[in-house]
Amino acid sequence: MKKVLSLVVLLVFATFVFSSCLLWDTLKDRYIPYEVVGKDPETGKLIVRFTFDRPSATTVHLAGQFNNWTAPPSQGTPGTDNVPIPMTRDPKTGYWTVEWKIKPGRWQYKYVIDGGVVWSEDQANPLKENDGFGGYNSVAILNE
Repeated sequence: MKKVLSLVVLLVFATFVFSSCLLWDTLKDRYIPYEVVGKDPETGKLIVRFTFDRPSATTVHLAGQFNNWTAPPSQGTPGTDNVPIPMTRDPKTGYWTVEWKIKPGRWQYKYVIDGGVVWSEDQANPLKENDGFGGYNSVAILNE
């Protein structure tokens, strides 16, 4: 009886370890849609890293309330916050990323793909609001 019980415990433990490894392999490559990574001492704005997964895109820009929804083909207003925010693709992960200075608050945003062919909410961010055009804007809540 002790051998059977020991074998059952060993099997349960092995199953747990194996399942944990599979779960880790699934989750380790997930990304955080946005995160505060610092603060600019001169402006008081937060430095926010946005990450987006769209491997098929040739270009991606970030657009939102914080830059007055400015996106290509507009050049925006140089010297203001109203300029397109280009993202760069990380060759290692394939994710598109950008760090941008934004005031603390609640901000709506979208990703502008391939020069405006597609405007997409952030599928990795569950916080969304109706965009008034039949879709959704993603929401970033930025606190110090």
